[in-house]
Amino acid sequence: MKDAAKLKYKINHNPVSYNFKTKRYESREAIYLTYEQARANQWKCEKCQKLLANLKELKLHKLEYHSY
Repeated sequence: MKDAAKLKYKINHNPVSYNFKTKRYESREAIYLTYEQARANQWKCEKCQKLLANLKELKLHKLEYHSY
């Protein structure tokens, strides 16, 4: 969690953690079976709630779909 404190856009970031009891990856948004699925849905657009893989894709999405 200390890496999340360094992020510029903390609101949009959904850090992934592994739950040893359920043997699944969890974030604030959902529960995933594999690490790849969890990493693919780390960033979230606050306007349309779309999940994206990285900050670069989030910025590009905002530019394309939410800029006037």
